[in-house]
Amino acid sequence: MKPEDLNTFLFRYTDSEKRHRSTERRVLSPRYEKIPRISFQGRQVYQFSFNKLFENKYVCVNKESRFTYIPEHIHTVIEFLYVYAGTCTQVINGTSVAMNQGDICLLDTNVPHSVRYLEESDIVITIEMRREYLTQGFLYRLGDNGLINQFLINTLSANAAHDQYLLFTKRQENPIHSVIQNILCEYYDPGICSDKMIDAYMILLFCEIMRQYRDRQLASRDHTIRQIMEILQYIEAHSLTATLKETAGYFGFHPNYLSAFIKKNTGRSFKELLILQRMSQACFYLSNTDLSVSDIAARVGYENLGYFYKKFETIYQMSPASYRRLKLLP
Repeated sequence: MKPEDLNTFLFRYTDSEKRHRSTERRVLSPRYEKIPRISFQGRQVYQFSFNKLFENKYVCVNKESRFTYIPEHIHTVIEFLYVYAGTCTQVINGTSVAMNQGDICLLDTNVPHSVRYLEESDIVITIEMRREYLTQGFLYRLGDNGLINQFLINTLSANAAHDQYLLFTKRQENPIHSVIQNILCEYYDPGICSDKMIDAYMILLFCEIMRQYRDRQLASRDHTIRQIMEILQYIEAHSLTATLKETAGYFGFHPNYLSAFIKKNTGRSFKELLILQRMSQACFYLSNTDLSVSDIAARVGYENLGYFYKKFETIYQMSPASYRRLKLLP
């Protein structure tokens, strides 16, 4: 399926939509009779399991039926809800969240939410992911273990868990739309290696989400967030030469204050961040060059090869050679 054929496919009435068009607005699909309801926070909600869909997959895609609504429910997977066309209003744990075309919402697990009645012009796509899809090896799949990416993934995950959802509104230029179009084409019209293609597009989707999240953090009125992002950017750019004293001077801080500030906001010391960034650069060289391990160690600032090996294996739980072999696997 080509992207230009996707619109026709998505707006075509499904059997479920044909049935809902001929019934009252408040009548649910018969499938809800088979979905269990549980007591959650003092009220009865549906529990979606997705067990069959996830038998051999980490990611599942669904177009929500129009001419009906989705009652309050929870699920044990992480969900992206994307408004492909029209509008959509969710009620997330009692809070009404209005979304327009191009908006995307990241919902954490076990968050009670519902979707109000969808009209004919409303095309809503959900992408469900097992939680381990975001945690096990996600940085590895992303291909960039830099301090900023690690910080963003950790804070994005923590904020999604704390606030239960994160909403990203459409930008003037919306690369997310084309990425999701490609995911849908591969999902609804699978070909050779479609699963790998979907996985690749999911990485692109997360990269774009992280880019938007990074811009949001940098534009935040929270002075602390802006400062820590700027400090991490500085460490990334000067990992070979930066010292705590020199970095503190650059930002106008006392070294002791900067050390405590970094520890409080990242959970790591300045020295740990410096090592992580150097090892991130070493991973790049291992994945993209034929340089020897000793040459790579020197390039990222380590003359003591034994110390480099020790730190690398502590962080990645494998040797540099094993990491290189793993990255080169098809």
